[in-house]
Amino acid sequence: MKKLWFDILTPKQAKLFGCISLKLEKRGFDTIVTAREYDYTIPVLKKLGVKFSAVGGYAEGLREKILEEAKRIIELLHIVNDFNALLAFPNPVAARIAFGLGKPYIAFTDSPHSEAPSRLSLPLASAVIFSSCIPKNEVEKYVIRDKTLLVQFNGVDEVEWLKDFSFDISYLRNWELEPYNYVVIRPPEIKASYYKYSKQEVLSFAIKTIEFAIKSGYKVIYLPRYGDDNIAKGFRNAKEVVIPGEGIDGTKVAYYAKAVISGGGTMAREAALLGTPGISIFPSELHVNKCVSAWGFPLWHQTKLDEAYNTIKNILKLSEHEIILYKEHAEKLLRNLESPFEALIKVLEIALR
Repeated sequence: MKKLWFDILTPKQAKLFGCISLKLEKRGFDTIVTAREYDYTIPVLKKLGVKFSAVGGYAEGLREKILEEAKRIIELLHIVNDFNALLAFPNPVAARIAFGLGKPYIAFTDSPHSEAPSRLSLPLASAVIFSSCIPKNEVEKYVIRDKTLLVQFNGVDEVEWLKDFSFDISYLRNWELEPYNYVVIRPPEIKASYYKYSKQEVLSFAIKTIEFAIKSGYKVIYLPRYGDDNIAKGFRNAKEVVIPGEGIDGTKVAYYAKAVISGGGTMAREAALLGTPGISIFPSELHVNKCVSAWGFPLWHQTKLDEAYNTIKNILKLSEHEIILYKEHAEKLLRNLESPFEALIKVLEIALR
């Protein structure tokens, strides 16, 4: 029986690889899942019912990051004793282990803009799986061409867990929410090495957006990324703002939200693919966001915060009927997109020969 190792660093990776690992187990593969303690990563895996080992955490300073990664390598080597291939996003720690043990590293990426982890890991990949939205040369620049297979699929990563998504409206009652009467706000990864906005810009934008939503009669679900989030602290006692911590399913609340505003790309794309207006304020253009918008899903990617704020104001004025039309259209479009799992099966046939 072939054994596959997944090493997971973020909530998005947890959702993608959690779903993929469960599918592979049904096909007869054995899996090992390890995950870093960071943000909602562990809660996502628990909700999916994935068995995993938590190893290491998140570090902020440059020196601290190196020390944390060095410790993770040692800890992981005690857990991951035997496997046939590694599946991970750009991940220097896991890539180093797989390379050192002579095992194939099958990489996934939707973020070639994230230069440091890409440079430190993708040159060691046996294969890289990525959306056809991303120009091949954006990934090719990181790999050794005659040693790395590049495989694209006609979709985005989020299709993996959304294509068969079903929603029970009773879930909203757990949080005292009504359909189309709330917005979801997810702040940016301001501590990430690639992030460009100042903390003060983001803080002002988020506060202004929350206050406008409340004034317009909406509740706000605020999903902080870090424990020291000042916005969460400032609105903790506001009855119109829900700060659920680890207990909420972001996909389920996105489905009936009036809008999802995200400092990254995943939650905004996820919302748009479900037909919920998604606004991404990620500071750089993302090829996958451009694609999702061009395909006809309700996704707005705006790098200027004042423009993003005006877009949010206009979306909150839409009628429920207009939002439902978005959903009906998105459902039809989603059926025609590929998930990364389809590309992975092809790669595994080659990598595990």
